[in-house]
Amino acid sequence: MNFMLAVVVAAALATGAKAPAKAQWDPRDDGPDRIDVSSWPPAMQQRYPVFLGKCAKCHPVARPINSRFDAAEWKRYMKKMIRRPNSGINEEQAADIYQFLKYYSTKQGLR
Repeated sequence: MNFMLAVVVAAALATGAKAPAKAQWDPRDDGPDRIDVSSWPPAMQQRYPVFLGKCAKCHPVARPINSRFDAAEWKRYMKKMIRRPNSGINEEQAADIYQFLKYYSTKQGLR
């Protein structure tokens, strides 16, 4: 765990904040856990760290990376995730994550 993340988690726990509940194991969790975005448009490259940071709070990043959702499915999924207690995803971040995942789904040949 990187030092800054450890400090933030320790501070949150010290103030009585509850850690987000981790999701149960899913078969998609065992797949690749990163995407090479180096050739992607700059806007998508900037959204990638938001996607990584927010999605990893509750489940492995491999789960969304290995999901074969199209744009409409990602939109429904993001609405569900933003409502989860302690997700920490605000509307702007949800929009960034959605745009990132929508782009990713088109790269996978999904619409």
